[in-house]
Amino acid sequence: MMRYLVAVAIKAVLALFLVLLQTPQSQAQTLMCSAIAAQDFTMVPDAPTQIMRTTDVPAADPLPPYCRIEGYVATSIGFEVRIPQSNWNGKLLMQGCGGFCGSYAVIAQCDDALARGYACVSTDLGHKSTPIDGKWAYNNPQGEIDFYYRATHATAQASKAIVAVAMGQDIEKSYFRGCSTGGRQGLISAQRFPNDFDGIIAAAPAGVSPGGGLHLIWSALANLDEDGEQILPASKLPLLHDAVLKACDAIDGLEDGLIDDPRKCAFDPAEMQCRRRPRDDCFTGPEVAAIRRIYQGATDSDGKVLYRAVPMPGSEMLWSPAYIGANGKPSVYYLFGGDFFRYVGFAEDPGPSWQPEMFDFDIDPGRMGYNRHLNYAANPDLRAFAAKGGKLISYQGWSDQSVPPLGVIDYLDDVERFMGGRDAVSDFYRLFMLPGVAHCAGGEGPSRVDSLTALEQWIEDGLAPEMLIAYKLKSDPGDFSAAHLPPPEPGIERSRPVYPYPDVARYKGAGDENRWENFDRTAP
Repeated sequence: MMRYLVAVAIKAVLALFLVLLQTPQSQAQTLMCSAIAAQDFTMVPDAPTQIMRTTDVPAADPLPPYCRIEGYVATSIGFEVRIPQSNWNGKLLMQGCGGFCGSYAVIAQCDDALARGYACVSTDLGHKSTPIDGKWAYNNPQGEIDFYYRATHATAQASKAIVAVAMGQDIEKSYFRGCSTGGRQGLISAQRFPNDFDGIIAAAPAGVSPGGGLHLIWSALANLDEDGEQILPASKLPLLHDAVLKACDAIDGLEDGLIDDPRKCAFDPAEMQCRRRPRDDCFTGPEVAAIRRIYQGATDSDGKVLYRAVPMPGSEMLWSPAYIGANGKPSVYYLFGGDFFRYVGFAEDPGPSWQPEMFDFDIDPGRMGYNRHLNYAANPDLRAFAAKGGKLISYQGWSDQSVPPLGVIDYLDDVERFMGGRDAVSDFYRLFMLPGVAHCAGGEGPSRVDSLTALEQWIEDGLAPEMLIAYKLKSDPGDFSAAHLPPPEPGIERSRPVYPYPDVARYKGAGDENRWENFDRTAP
């Protein structure tokens, strides 16, 4: 890469630095940013790149002044790079996106890294859309290729070239961080393009379970009757959740509103079924059946289970608006799952007229192979990534309603089987499971973890992460944009240690149960 950059850009870089040496600091920063737009990045390998505009952004505490660079990789992969104009740490972080992506605005989630001196980049994955709009993929196979794997790789190549030219030196370390679709971006990078990143944070990764798209549409349909009306109302979810906690919260020895390992919970919703007429403090027969369908996951007409990664006990408060629409509106995954199968899930897109109720659970799962070969993020062969010294951290909420947690656990099991067992894999890949945490962030459990510092220390100092500290704030937005920011001490409601899977935290029996110091590491 650097040979190419020297050949293409050495004259421009030398001329620029001669000007900078004779220019006051504030003016020099402007020249550095504006001069990037004149550089030719057409020949970046795998990523013919065009800069569209550059903007100087002044400092705004805690962010330093930085250069915002917007451009695209042929033919339609949009991206934004932000380069600090002071105290660059020599590193690049790519911030992953979520859902169908369709925007590089998620680069704002990189502010914590920018404040630490990182250059940051994000991509729209090759199209313009909202996170739940799939029309961009209609009869657009190249768009699907870009979305699933090419855009991440091409943007990594382009951003490394841009930062190297702008700063006059090659990048020392490149990292990736993302959740959901972003987690899939990270895993596919490790599997297919192991040289793109030195370290990867792949949180709640989509694409590791064969039932990804199936889970979304099954869960949305499971609560609809033959007339398309919702069976279990969102108003009864607190009743259901409280019953689950009553049955299972104390399994781990501490009644704290969190289920440390929901696989141990044997709650049966029939225990709450109304004995006579319907009431607000019990469930009707149809409601019990709907709850069971959501917990069990999709089956075919013979009752064969189609995937293992299902919503776990303890996730009930997150079923609305995910599976159960509120205020008469369709659920989120009725809409998202509908667009997924209209435009993305099959080789031949059925198009706008297709409705989720048309999905045939006997026939259609077998038609998803086309999409799966693009989307597949569960290849256990990480030999090349491990051999180059790459490090991979995953974390996942046990209450995740969007990407149910057993998928990433199964993936880690597969990697360990393929690559020589748990001890060998723990040298480069570790998974952390967060009790009570929703998709990417939020939920009842502590979800804010500084995984980037853990990754830095693993790669740069050789300190493998033996524990992450997860925080929950008294006032928490509950989204991934703030999940990785170090919390202010006065605002902390609860903290917990989280250990590499399968180890868990156990309360010592003394001290504040909301403080991480009062827990020990225990093997299950």
